Amino acid sequence: MGYDEDTGVFVTAGKEPAVVPLTEAVAALTKLIVEFDFQCPGDRSRAIASFITPALKIGGLIQGKVPADVAEADQSQSGKTYRQKLVAAVYNENVSIVSQKTGGVGSVDESLSARLVEGRPFIQFDNFRGRMDSAHLEAFLTAEGSFPARVPHRSEIQIDPDRFFILLSSNGVETTRDMANRSSIIRIRKREGFTYSNFTEGDLLSHLRANQCYYLGCVFSVIKEWYYGGRPRSGELRHDFREWCQTLDWIVQNLFQAAPLVEGHEGAQERVSNPSLTFVRKLCLALEAEDSLETPLIASQLYDIAENAGIEVPGLRVADEDRARKVIGSIMAKVFGKGDAVELDGFRVVRDESIRDREDTAAGGSYRLKSYVFTKL
Repeated sequence: MGYDEDTGVFVTAGKEPAVVPLTEAVAALTKLIVEFDFQCPGDRSRAIASFITPALKIGGLIQGKVPADVAEADQSQSGKTYRQKLVAAVYNENVSIVSQKTGGVGSVDESLSARLVEGRPFIQFDNFRGRMDSAHLEAFLTAEGSFPARVPHRSEIQIDPDRFFILLSSNGVETTRDMANRSSIIRIRKREGFTYSNFTEGDLLSHLRANQCYYLGCVFSVIKEWYYGGRPRSGELRHDFREWCQTLDWIVQNLFQAAPLVEGHEGAQERVSNPSLTFVRKLCLALEAEDSLETPLIASQLYDIAENAGIEVPGLRVADEDRARKVIGSIMAKVFGKGDAVELDGFRVVRDESIRDREDTAAGGSYRLKSYVFTKL
C-alpha cells in the first residue's frame, strides 16, 4: 500500500499476490472456465486470454492496443456476463455498466464517457441489443495517448485509454466490421439443466473474490514464465491487434496447451458484421427453440418464423409477406453464394431447388422453388 514511484500508482487497498507454481496456476485459471460450454476450442482459448490480458496491458508488457471482450451466447442465462465479471474479479474490480439508450441525452456514447470519467477499468455493455455502431467506441479502442471524455455540465477531460477494458455481452452480436476487427469474440452455449459447482464461499464468483490474491498470483505466474522465457510471440497474423494476438496466442498454446487463439474467430467476425449471416443465425436458434430443425422451409415460412420470434428481417421496412419473401430470398442468396450449404455457429443450412408446376393451369409453365433445411452439427 502507498505510492509507487516507478509506476506512478497510489495503492489504497489489497494484499500482496500469492506466489503460485506455474503448473498449479495454469490448472487454477483453467478451472475458472471449465464449466462453460464454448462454441469451439478457439473460444475457450480467448476466454483464457481474457484473464491474462489486463495484467499484460496495465503492466506495460503489451504496448499496442487490446481488443474488446465480446461475449456472445445462444440463449439468455448462459453465463456470458458472468464470465466477464470473473475477469474483473481477478483484478479486485466490479464491472462498470454502460446503459443502453438510443440518441440524445443519455446515449451509449455519453454513458461510456461517464464511465471513463469515473475511472473504473472494466466497462461493460451488458446484454446489448441491436446493432453496436458507435464510432466513439471504435475510436476509443484504437486511441493513442489520450482520449476525450465529457459528461453533462462539465468540461471535456482527457483520459488514458490504456487503463480501461471494454466488455460487451449479447445473445446476438451485431456490429460494424471495424468493431468486429477490434474485438475478441467469445461464444458460449447455454447448458440446460446443468448444476454449477458451489464452494464454501458460495458460487464461483464469490469464491474468486474471497481468494482474489491467489488468482492474481496465478496470472502473474503465467506472465513471469512468458517474460523470463524471452517474451516469445507466435507468427499469427489474423487479428488487427497484432502484438496482443501473437503474445496471447503463444501463451495459450504453449503454457495452457490450448487451441490457437484465433481458431474460429474470422468466421465469428464475419458473421457479427454481416446482417445476413446474423439473421440466419437467429433463424437457427428460433427453429431450435421450437423444435423445427430438419424441416424443409420456404422463404414465406421463414418470414413467419422470424415474425413470431421477433426477428427483424434486414432490409424489410414494411411488414408485407410478399415483400418479405423476396427480401428473405435475396438474403439467403447472399449467404449461400454459389454453394448449397453453409455452416455457422454449430448449425448447417442446406438449400434445395426443385421444379414445380404452377397451380394455375391456365397460366401454365413451371417455376423454381427453393427450400432450406436447418440442422444442428
